[in-house]
Amino acid sequence: MLLATGLAALLTLVPPTLRAGTADRVVVDGELNEAAWTTAEVATDFVQFEPTEGAPATQTTEVRILRGADALYVGAVMRDSDPEGIRTTLSRRDNPDGDFFLVALDAYGDGRSAYEFAVTAANVQFDALATRQNEDESWDAIWGSATRVTEEGWVAEIEIPYSQLRFTGTEPVWGVNFVRQIQRLNEKVFWSPLTRERESAFLEDLGRLEGVAGLQPKRVVQALPYSLARARRFEADTPGVPTAAYGSEAGLDLKLGLTSNVILDVTVNPDFGQVEADPAELNLSTFETFFSERRPFFLEGTQIFDLDYASGDGALLYTRRIGGSSPIIGAAKLTGRTDGGLSFGVLGATTGDDFDPSRLYAAARLKQELPNQSAVGLGATAYSSWMESASPRSASVGADWAFRLGDTLDWLFEGTTSATARATDGADPDLGYAVYLGLDKVQGYFKPGFGLRVYSEAFRLNDVGRFRQTDLISLRGGTQLLLNRGQPVGPFRRLSVFGFGTQEFRYTDGANRGFQGTARLGADFFGFQSAGLQANVFGLGGVDVRETRGLDPVVNVPGAALSVDVTTDQRRRFQLGLGLRGQVYEDGGRSFSPGAAIDWTVSDRLTLALEGQIAAATGERAWVLNEGFVETADGLAVGPTSGLPSDLDPETLVLLPLSPAEAGTLFDGVARVDGGFYRPVFASRDTRSASLTTRANLLFSADLSVQLYGQLFSARGQYEDFRLLASTDNLRPFDAYPRRRDFSFSDFNTNAVLRWEYRPGSSLYVVWSQARGTSAFEDLLFADGMSASPFDTSTSQQFADTFGVFPENVFLVKLSYLVMR
Repeated sequence: MLLATGLAALLTLVPPTLRAGTADRVVVDGELNEAAWTTAEVATDFVQFEPTEGAPATQTTEVRILRGADALYVGAVMRDSDPEGIRTTLSRRDNPDGDFFLVALDAYGDGRSAYEFAVTAANVQFDALATRQNEDESWDAIWGSATRVTEEGWVAEIEIPYSQLRFTGTEPVWGVNFVRQIQRLNEKVFWSPLTRERESAFLEDLGRLEGVAGLQPKRVVQALPYSLARARRFEADTPGVPTAAYGSEAGLDLKLGLTSNVILDVTVNPDFGQVEADPAELNLSTFETFFSERRPFFLEGTQIFDLDYASGDGALLYTRRIGGSSPIIGAAKLTGRTDGGLSFGVLGATTGDDFDPSRLYAAARLKQELPNQSAVGLGATAYSSWMESASPRSASVGADWAFRLGDTLDWLFEGTTSATARATDGADPDLGYAVYLGLDKVQGYFKPGFGLRVYSEAFRLNDVGRFRQTDLISLRGGTQLLLNRGQPVGPFRRLSVFGFGTQEFRYTDGANRGFQGTARLGADFFGFQSAGLQANVFGLGGVDVRETRGLDPVVNVPGAALSVDVTTDQRRRFQLGLGLRGQVYEDGGRSFSPGAAIDWTVSDRLTLALEGQIAAATGERAWVLNEGFVETADGLAVGPTSGLPSDLDPETLVLLPLSPAEAGTLFDGVARVDGGFYRPVFASRDTRSASLTTRANLLFSADLSVQLYGQLFSARGQYEDFRLLASTDNLRPFDAYPRRRDFSFSDFNTNAVLRWEYRPGSSLYVVWSQARGTSAFEDLLFADGMSASPFDTSTSQQFADTFGVFPENVFLVKLSYLVMR
């Protein structure tokens, strides 16, 4: 986050001003030798944000801006007393490494958003769209740049076509700021000075760019056709015998500027293949894993659809739902903004096999910016499927707001409220709602905050959006404190404290769900190392209403965790991060997880990253499954698979080795269901996991690169000391439980990607990927006979077994060509 980490604002009563010069023609070559550059006004006198906030920059920077007929030009001279120390590392676009220069432009001049264009000393480009809420790095514009290292420092020359910006042409003044990063000094300096005290006001504190009145906005027209050829080799029905499959595809992405402020994007048969596989993980919780979006159509310009809930609970739109079950046939989105600050977006998509539409997705969004850094918005989604067995249909509507309060606007009152309706099989829909309210101090060095969440049980957002949990009432309070107003404290360059607590209840009946709290101390050292110490408590009082997957709640097991993390000097080419977390429970369960990460800039063309983590848990109380117990003339019995007693086949039942007296004691007071009992079974669970992820990037130029990626992951677990949940706080020993649910799995995913941007916006991809893995998830009855448990397989043997599995290999070539006006 280039600008977001530095655009942490300072109250400048008189923001600096720069007037743009004029030029008929500029050749972007990094020379700055046109006569217009010598007569243009100069922006200088930069101020540090890092490492010493408010101090003058140690190196001189001079920036000029010229306005041309079709583009804005930025020329920057970064003088340096040690030119050989300038970091000129090559990297992929939007992933800058080394010295860089950034310009932020608020083309509406209203302090609500800014376009960011950055270039490193090696001419690697970065661009993003910054709003008051976030920085959207997925926004990719078509613009030009050139850099040159000299005996006095380095030079950057940037061309920003008007077609890539949104403005009306009537704005007399734009907002502007310039940022320079000097990597070897970890020095970040700004033209319009900024501080951490006003972090939330970074857009309002931009400088002023004059001389832009009367510029004529341009409409963007772009077409990006692509063609793709794919070969796949895998193991089919006969073990060890490979099978090959071949295919080809073609599609089109179209971007049309209906006006200078309204963009229509259409995609037909898009290639939405993930170049890098989603990371493997061990998820034994009741929560779904949400993965980040990587598909370009759903990245660019979709920040308008953000209508999120607090604490990462969910969002009205989760684009990974689209295309997750069947291929995308076509999709379109319309986004724009009016002169009055009303942003809007409409998105629609249809998916289905063999170009047969079977699922429809839709989303719409409005957001009105208000004075004093405030905003209100509305959103809606819809989903329909006629190919699924229950033919689900759903819709949601929501509203969100953010109001800045106080004489200096240092408090934020924000909230989100939504309602959903979901129906299956033509029945009446289930109606639900969710509300979040938050009041937080967002400016200053002491920032307390408070929040309330109310989620009804029938709130259903997961057809188009994402939501972690419902049936919840939650109260939270906390604070952030930057000690000594961000100035040095003893041996520390900066010290911060963060703490919060959350008390939860169940919405339907008000049952106490427990308290959890977190406290963290963060430290930055003068040598640019950092460290953190964090303590957590959880499960204090109350019950867990989710663990039994719909049956009775179970009393929480209180626990505590302590974690520590350290990172080495971030100025260096070799950086190391270490982390360690330990966790204990009141009933004796415990876990331990160390991890390490390495980032190594081997040379200006080669970077390596390595991340490893292991985890071991012992004796943790865990839900195994909900078991059906059938009452027979000979005693209690279970089926080969779990289920309601009335659903089990009498011919396949297995008797439990329990006498009538033992069965009576075990199920004493337990409510019966049709045919017997249906109860949660718990156990003490031991787990082990290990992961190793590596990445390598080899850059031949800023436009030609090879990327290597690999992840090796393994996990295994076993359940012992089974217990039956007779009531919320009564777990009865169940030594005669006959089922084993141990597991083991491992994966290895790797790929190599050659990417060549042979002209702006046009690319050639050559990709090889391989996937292989093993899995053993047991659901065995003791009467079936027991082999060795999968848990007994060592981690090294799991990895060896993984490489003994027949892999699936995919090789593809994709060519795209951008046509634009």
